[in-house]
Amino acid sequence: MAPRLLAVLFECVKSGHHVAIGIFRFLIPIVLGVKLLEVSGLIPWLAMPMRPLMDLLGLPAEMSLAWLPCMLVSIFSGLMVLVSLMPQLPELTTAQMTVFGLMVLIAHSLVLEVRIAGQCGASMPFQCCLRLASAILAAFLLHLILDGAGLLQGKALVLLDAAPTSSLGEWGLQQACNLAQMYVIICLVMLLQKALDAFRISQFAAWLLSPVLRLLGISPKAVSIVIIGFTMGILYGSGVLIKSTQEGHLSGRDVFSSISLLGLSHSLIEDTLMLTLIGGSLWGLLGFRIVFTLASGALLNASWPFIRRYAMAGQEE
Repeated sequence: MAPRLLAVLFECVKSGHHVAIGIFRFLIPIVLGVKLLEVSGLIPWLAMPMRPLMDLLGLPAEMSLAWLPCMLVSIFSGLMVLVSLMPQLPELTTAQMTVFGLMVLIAHSLVLEVRIAGQCGASMPFQCCLRLASAILAAFLLHLILDGAGLLQGKALVLLDAAPTSSLGEWGLQQACNLAQMYVIICLVMLLQKALDAFRISQFAAWLLSPVLRLLGISPKAVSIVIIGFTMGILYGSGVLIKSTQEGHLSGRDVFSSISLLGLSHSLIEDTLMLTLIGGSLWGLLGFRIVFTLASGALLNASWPFIRRYAMAGQEE
């Protein structure tokens, strides 16, 4: 038993190391760039174009600079940038971090994931617009609910935090510690994924969501694919989706519905826990995201006859 456990741990650390090194290649230059912008005083000016949107969501404009690397690279990159920006931001509430986290969860890694959607046969421009618009709309609705009801207005508990530094050396040491923390978190995420499989939590989630997905008009063949993506990630779900599409098992409507739902909600457990590290509320990040995704899925399914010529890249039936 012990050797097998050690082998699993070693495999998780190996996978985490591979992922972390790939992310750090992009992340370190971004963090250095943020520091240069901070020293030069350009951050408020660069954030200015996004101020109207961020004001609408109840967020400081500077947080848009953390959303950008999330969209282009990965959630990990954006979180590190957010940590770097923390000393310049006002005290943030749990509601603000939840709204920001929801926006990140819906619209992140777009360069990679929209391309995956294209490989499945969906229109890449449509999927990109869908995820960006959905991220903004979901964040706006959640902001209205939380602020209107006075919920989660206490100070956010940010586990990945950065205090102001007085010297470049202190800043470098702080960033090295943050990178080390991120490395450990990535390895733990890999371990969590193994644990989810071992304890059949993914299967339990599938059992809960399957009836709802069928009510949205998704065929039984596509339901299993969506569940895989919801629990394990868009890479896993799209892999099965591409194979099923190539073999002719799914209609264009099923492909569109599946990839759209996966774009709005995937890796529900791992990614959600990542955003709780910056003070987001679990019920807001997970519960509201699922409700929003299912409501969006119902609307997209009802709109299929009108949008199919724009939603698919080549196949419509």
